[in-house]
Amino acid sequence: MRRLEATAQTVHIGFFDGSLAPVFEVESGEEFWINTVSADPGHDVPREWIPRAIPDIFAWGLRGTGPHILTGPVAVKGARPGDVLQIDILEIKINQPYGYNNVYPGRGMFGFEKPQQKTTIIPIDLQAGTAEVVPGLSVPTAPFFGQLAVAPPREWGRLDSRPPSRHGGNIDNKDLRPGTRLFLPVAVEGALFSTGDGHAAQGHGEVNQTAIETGLDGRFRLTVRRDMSVNWPMACTPTHLMTMAMHEDLDDAARLAMREMIALLEKHYAMDFHDAYRLCSIAADMHVTQFVNGNRGIHVMLPRALLAGLKMQSNFLN
Repeated sequence: MRRLEATAQTVHIGFFDGSLAPVFEVESGEEFWINTVSADPGHDVPREWIPRAIPDIFAWGLRGTGPHILTGPVAVKGARPGDVLQIDILEIKINQPYGYNNVYPGRGMFGFEKPQQKTTIIPIDLQAGTAEVVPGLSVPTAPFFGQLAVAPPREWGRLDSRPPSRHGGNIDNKDLRPGTRLFLPVAVEGALFSTGDGHAAQGHGEVNQTAIETGLDGRFRLTVRRDMSVNWPMACTPTHLMTMAMHEDLDDAARLAMREMIALLEKHYAMDFHDAYRLCSIAADMHVTQFVNGNRGIHVMLPRALLAGLKMQSNFLN
Protein backbone atom coordinates (compact mmCIF):
# COMPACT_ATOMS: atom_id res chain seq x y z
CA MET A 1 0.00 0.00 0.00
CA ARG A 2 1.34 3.42 -0.92
CA ARG A 3 2.27 5.97 1.75
CA LEU A 4 2.66 9.75 1.70
CA GLU A 5 5.29 10.99 4.16
CA ALA A 6 5.26 14.46 5.70
CA THR A 7 8.35 16.32 4.46
CA ALA A 8 9.21 19.92 3.67
CA GLN A 9 8.15 19.18 0.07
CA THR A 10 4.81 17.50 0.89
CA VAL A 11 3.29 19.81 3.51
CA HIS A 12 1.70 23.23 3.50
CA ILE A 13 1.63 25.10 6.78
CA GLY A 14 -1.30 27.18 7.97
CA PHE A 15 -3.34 27.69 4.82
CA PHE A 16 -5.64 26.25 2.16
CA ASP A 17 -5.55 27.38 -1.46
CA GLY A 18 -7.40 25.96 -4.45
CA SER A 19 -4.45 26.77 -6.72
CA LEU A 20 -1.95 24.70 -4.70
CA ALA A 21 -0.33 21.94 -6.77
CA PRO A 22 -0.87 18.35 -5.58
CA VAL A 23 2.06 16.42 -4.10
CA PHE A 24 0.48 12.96 -4.49
CA GLU A 25 -2.24 11.41 -6.64
CA VAL A 26 -4.53 8.45 -6.01
CA GLU A 27 -7.18 6.59 -7.97
CA SER A 28 -10.77 6.95 -6.83
CA GLY A 29 -11.35 4.15 -4.33
CA GLU A 30 -7.65 3.64 -3.58
CA GLU A 31 -6.46 3.05 -0.01
CA PHE A 32 -3.23 4.68 1.17
CA TRP A 33 -1.40 5.80 4.30
CA ILE A 34 -0.67 9.44 5.06
CA ASN A 35 1.84 10.60 7.65
CA THR A 36 1.30 13.81 9.62
CA VAL A 37 3.48 15.58 12.18
CA SER A 38 2.77 18.09 14.93
CA ALA A 39 5.81 19.27 16.85
CA ASP A 40 8.28 22.14 17.21
CA PRO A 41 12.07 21.88 17.02
CA GLY A 42 12.25 23.83 20.28
CA HIS A 43 10.09 21.49 22.35
CA ASP A 44 11.75 20.52 25.64
CA VAL A 45 11.69 16.78 25.03
CA PRO A 46 14.33 14.14 24.23
CA ARG A 47 15.63 14.82 20.72
CA GLU A 48 14.58 11.37 19.52
CA TRP A 49 10.96 12.22 20.33
CA ILE A 50 10.82 14.98 17.72
CA PRO A 51 9.97 13.70 14.21
CA ARG A 52 13.03 13.74 11.96
CA ALA A 53 11.25 15.83 9.30
CA ILE A 54 10.37 18.68 11.68
CA PRO A 55 13.57 20.80 11.38
CA ASP A 56 13.38 20.80 7.57
CA ILE A 57 9.63 21.45 7.61
CA PHE A 58 10.13 24.50 9.84
CA ALA A 59 13.03 25.71 7.70
CA TRP A 60 11.63 25.08 4.21
CA GLY A 61 7.91 24.24 4.37
CA LEU A 62 5.46 26.40 2.40
CA ARG A 63 3.89 28.76 4.97
CA GLY A 64 0.66 30.69 5.36
CA THR A 65 -0.80 32.54 8.32
CA GLY A 66 -2.01 29.63 10.45
CA PRO A 67 -0.11 27.13 12.62
CA HIS A 68 -1.20 23.73 11.27
CA ILE A 69 1.22 21.42 9.43
CA LEU A 70 -0.93 19.82 6.72
CA THR A 71 0.19 16.88 4.60
CA GLY A 72 -0.93 17.13 0.98
CA PRO A 73 -2.70 18.09 -1.12
CA VAL A 74 -3.62 14.70 -2.54
CA ALA A 75 -5.30 14.75 -5.96
CA VAL A 76 -8.01 12.16 -6.62
CA LYS A 77 -8.18 11.18 -10.29
CA GLY A 78 -11.43 12.17 -11.94
CA ALA A 79 -12.71 14.47 -9.17
CA ARG A 80 -14.18 17.68 -10.49
CA PRO A 81 -16.16 20.64 -9.13
CA GLY A 82 -19.68 19.65 -8.08
CA ASP A 83 -18.66 16.13 -7.05
CA VAL A 84 -18.49 14.87 -3.48
CA LEU A 85 -15.34 13.36 -2.01
CA GLN A 86 -16.05 10.37 0.20
CA ILE A 87 -13.31 9.99 2.81
CA ASP A 88 -13.29 6.63 4.58
CA ILE A 89 -11.21 6.88 7.76
CA LEU A 90 -9.96 3.32 8.10
CA GLU A 91 -7.19 3.44 10.71
CA ILE A 92 -5.39 6.01 12.88
CA LYS A 93 -2.12 5.55 14.78
CA ILE A 94 -0.27 7.96 17.05
CA ASN A 95 3.30 8.18 15.73
CA GLN A 96 5.19 10.10 18.43
CA PRO A 97 5.55 9.51 22.21
CA TYR A 98 4.33 12.91 23.29
CA GLY A 99 1.85 15.65 22.55
CA TYR A 100 1.51 19.22 23.70
CA ASN A 101 -1.10 21.76 24.70
CA ASN A 102 -0.68 25.50 24.11
CA VAL A 103 -2.41 28.45 25.75
CA TYR A 104 -2.05 32.06 24.61
CA PRO A 105 -3.26 35.37 26.04
CA GLY A 106 -6.48 36.47 24.39
CA ARG A 107 -7.23 33.11 22.79
CA GLY A 108 -9.50 30.28 23.80
CA MET A 109 -12.66 30.58 25.87
CA PHE A 110 -10.94 32.32 28.81
CA GLY A 111 -7.99 33.95 27.08
CA PHE A 112 -7.95 37.01 29.35
CA GLU A 113 -8.46 35.14 32.63
CA LYS A 114 -5.01 34.66 34.22
CA PRO A 115 -3.42 35.16 30.78
CA GLN A 116 -0.19 33.36 29.97
CA GLN A 117 1.66 31.89 27.04
CA LYS A 118 2.67 28.32 27.83
CA THR A 119 3.37 25.01 26.13
CA THR A 120 2.69 21.94 28.26
CA ILE A 121 4.40 18.75 27.13
CA ILE A 122 2.15 15.70 27.59
CA PRO A 123 3.86 12.27 27.58
CA ILE A 124 1.93 9.55 25.74
CA ASP A 125 2.20 5.90 26.71
CA LEU A 126 1.71 4.33 23.29
CA GLN A 127 1.35 0.80 24.64
CA ALA A 128 -1.13 1.65 27.40
CA GLY A 129 -3.03 4.17 25.24
CA THR A 130 -2.92 6.91 27.88
CA ALA A 131 -1.61 10.46 28.15
CA GLU A 132 -0.60 12.19 31.38
CA VAL A 133 -2.42 15.54 31.18
CA VAL A 134 -1.80 16.59 34.80
CA PRO A 135 0.84 14.96 37.05
CA GLY A 136 -0.79 11.81 38.39
CA LEU A 137 -3.82 12.14 36.07
CA SER A 138 -3.92 10.36 32.72
CA VAL A 139 -6.67 10.17 30.10
CA PRO A 140 -7.29 7.48 27.48
CA THR A 141 -6.03 8.40 24.03
CA ALA A 142 -8.65 8.57 21.28
CA PRO A 143 -6.78 9.89 18.24
CA PHE A 144 -8.42 11.77 15.40
CA PHE A 145 -7.43 14.31 12.75
CA GLY A 146 -8.45 17.87 13.60
CA GLN A 147 -7.91 18.92 9.99
CA LEU A 148 -9.67 17.07 7.16
CA ALA A 149 -10.21 19.15 4.06
CA VAL A 150 -10.56 19.47 0.34
CA ALA A 151 -9.34 22.62 -1.37
CA PRO A 152 -11.70 25.61 -1.19
CA PRO A 153 -12.95 27.25 -4.39
CA ARG A 154 -10.15 29.16 -6.11
CA GLU A 155 -12.14 32.39 -5.94
CA TRP A 156 -11.95 32.24 -2.13
CA GLY A 157 -8.21 32.85 -2.39
CA ARG A 158 -5.76 31.69 0.26
CA LEU A 159 -7.48 30.85 3.56
CA ASP A 160 -5.99 30.75 7.04
CA SER A 161 -6.09 27.16 8.34
CA ARG A 162 -7.75 28.05 11.66
CA PRO A 163 -11.43 28.77 10.79
CA PRO A 164 -13.25 25.69 9.41
CA SER A 165 -15.78 26.13 6.62
CA ARG A 166 -17.70 24.27 3.92
CA HIS A 167 -14.53 22.66 2.57
CA GLY A 168 -13.85 21.14 6.00
CA GLY A 169 -10.50 22.20 7.39
CA ASN A 170 -10.07 22.69 11.12
CA ILE A 171 -13.22 20.75 12.03
CA ASP A 172 -11.77 19.43 15.33
CA ASN A 173 -14.51 16.80 15.52
CA LYS A 174 -13.52 14.01 17.94
CA ASP A 175 -16.29 11.77 16.53
CA LEU A 176 -14.50 11.44 13.16
CA ARG A 177 -12.79 8.22 14.27
CA PRO A 178 -11.86 5.03 12.37
CA GLY A 179 -14.92 3.45 10.79
CA THR A 180 -16.35 6.86 9.89
CA ARG A 181 -17.16 8.03 6.37
CA LEU A 182 -16.86 11.78 5.78
CA PHE A 183 -18.31 13.61 2.77
CA LEU A 184 -16.93 16.96 1.54
CA PRO A 185 -18.02 19.08 -1.46
CA VAL A 186 -15.43 19.17 -4.27
CA ALA A 187 -14.63 22.66 -5.57
CA VAL A 188 -11.53 22.15 -7.75
CA GLU A 189 -10.13 19.53 -10.11
CA GLY A 190 -8.70 16.60 -8.19
CA ALA A 191 -10.48 17.62 -4.94
CA LEU A 192 -7.02 18.21 -3.32
CA PHE A 193 -7.36 16.49 0.04
CA SER A 194 -5.13 17.51 2.97
CA THR A 195 -5.00 16.43 6.59
CA GLY A 196 -3.08 17.09 9.79
CA ASP A 197 -3.53 18.65 13.23
CA GLY A 198 -3.44 15.26 14.90
CA HIS A 199 -5.03 15.01 18.34
CA ALA A 200 -4.39 12.23 20.84
CA ALA A 201 -7.46 13.30 22.84
CA GLN A 202 -9.87 16.24 22.98
CA GLY A 203 -13.17 17.14 24.56
CA HIS A 204 -16.05 18.60 22.58
CA GLY A 205 -15.38 22.32 22.55
CA GLU A 206 -11.53 22.37 22.68
CA VAL A 207 -11.99 25.27 25.10
CA ASN A 208 -8.40 26.46 25.61
CA GLN A 209 -7.86 26.32 21.82
CA THR A 210 -5.68 23.22 21.68
CA ALA A 211 -6.05 19.52 22.48
CA ILE A 212 -3.22 17.00 22.89
CA GLU A 213 -1.51 18.00 19.67
CA THR A 214 0.54 15.14 18.21
CA GLY A 215 1.56 13.32 15.05
CA LEU A 216 -0.71 10.71 13.47
CA ASP A 217 -0.58 8.21 10.64
CA GLY A 218 -3.89 7.59 8.90
CA ARG A 219 -5.12 4.97 6.45
CA PHE A 220 -7.73 6.48 4.14
CA ARG A 221 -9.78 5.55 1.12
CA LEU A 222 -10.83 8.47 -1.10
CA THR A 223 -13.73 7.93 -3.51
CA VAL A 224 -15.39 10.31 -5.96
CA ARG A 225 -19.20 10.38 -5.65
CA ARG A 226 -21.50 11.83 -8.31
CA ASP A 227 -24.74 10.31 -7.00
CA MET A 228 -25.12 12.77 -4.12
CA SER A 229 -24.45 16.36 -3.10
CA VAL A 230 -23.53 18.08 0.18
CA ASN A 231 -23.46 21.71 1.24
CA TRP A 232 -21.48 21.22 4.46
CA PRO A 233 -19.32 18.39 5.79
CA MET A 234 -21.47 15.33 6.49
CA ALA A 235 -20.51 11.95 7.93
CA CYS A 236 -21.78 8.57 8.95
CA THR A 237 -20.18 6.67 11.81
CA PRO A 238 -20.80 2.98 12.48
CA THR A 239 -23.72 4.04 14.70
CA HIS A 240 -24.84 7.56 13.72
CA LEU A 241 -25.60 9.95 10.90
CA MET A 242 -23.82 13.26 11.43
CA THR A 243 -24.27 16.72 9.95
CA MET A 244 -21.94 19.63 10.63
CA ALA A 245 -21.83 23.38 10.15
CA MET A 246 -19.66 26.29 11.19
CA HIS A 247 -20.40 29.98 11.73
CA GLU A 248 -19.04 32.94 13.71
CA ASP A 249 -22.25 32.77 15.76
CA LEU A 250 -22.87 29.53 17.64
CA ASP A 251 -26.66 29.89 17.30
CA ASP A 252 -26.35 30.18 13.52
CA ALA A 253 -23.99 27.19 13.39
CA ALA A 254 -26.58 25.17 15.34
CA ARG A 255 -29.39 26.15 12.96
CA LEU A 256 -27.30 25.31 9.90
CA ALA A 257 -26.21 21.91 11.22
CA MET A 258 -29.72 20.93 12.33
CA ARG A 259 -31.23 22.12 9.06
CA GLU A 260 -28.72 19.91 7.24
CA MET A 261 -29.87 16.89 9.27
CA ILE A 262 -33.51 17.60 8.48
CA ALA A 263 -32.62 18.04 4.81
CA LEU A 264 -30.72 14.72 4.86
CA LEU A 265 -33.84 12.95 6.18
CA GLU A 266 -36.03 14.67 3.60
CA LYS A 267 -33.73 13.83 0.70
CA HIS A 268 -32.40 10.37 1.53
CA TYR A 269 -35.36 8.96 3.52
CA ALA A 270 -38.25 10.83 1.83
CA MET A 271 -39.43 12.25 5.16
CA ASP A 272 -41.85 15.12 5.42
CA PHE A 273 -40.22 18.24 6.91
CA HIS A 274 -42.24 18.17 10.12
CA ASP A 275 -41.73 14.44 10.58
CA ALA A 276 -37.96 14.96 10.30
CA TYR A 277 -38.10 18.07 12.51
CA ARG A 278 -40.01 16.14 15.18
CA LEU A 279 -37.64 13.17 15.00
CA CYS A 280 -34.62 15.45 15.45
CA SER A 281 -36.20 17.12 18.47
CA ILE A 282 -36.83 13.74 20.08
CA ALA A 283 -33.80 11.67 19.05
CA ALA A 284 -30.96 13.79 17.63
CA ASP A 285 -28.11 15.08 19.79
CA MET A 286 -26.53 18.45 19.05
CA HIS A 287 -22.89 18.87 20.14
CA VAL A 288 -20.59 21.87 20.24
CA THR A 289 -17.75 20.56 18.10
CA GLN A 290 -15.34 23.37 18.86
CA PHE A 291 -15.73 26.89 20.23
CA VAL A 292 -12.38 28.56 19.66
CA ASN A 293 -11.36 28.73 15.99
CA GLY A 294 -13.14 31.83 14.73
CA ASN A 295 -16.00 29.88 13.18
CA ARG A 296 -17.75 27.88 15.91
CA GLY A 297 -18.67 24.30 15.06
CA ILE A 298 -21.82 22.28 15.75
CA HIS A 299 -22.47 18.67 14.81
CA VAL A 300 -25.77 16.80 15.02
CA MET A 301 -25.87 13.04 15.59
CA LEU A 302 -28.84 10.79 14.90
CA PRO A 303 -28.72 7.01 15.62
CA ARG A 304 -28.78 5.01 12.41
CA ALA A 305 -30.64 2.16 14.10
CA LEU A 306 -33.76 4.32 14.35
CA LEU A 307 -33.92 4.53 10.56
CA ALA A 308 -33.32 0.86 9.84
CA GLY A 309 -36.95 0.20 8.91
CA LEU A 310 -37.18 3.08 6.42
CA LYS A 311 -36.52 2.73 2.71
CA MET A 312 -33.55 4.81 1.61
CA GLN A 313 -33.76 6.91 -1.54
CA SER A 314 -29.97 6.67 -2.18
CA ASN A 315 -27.07 4.39 -1.28
CA PHE A 316 -24.72 6.96 0.23
CA LEU A 317 -24.13 4.72 3.28
CA ASN A 318 -23.04 1.73 1.15
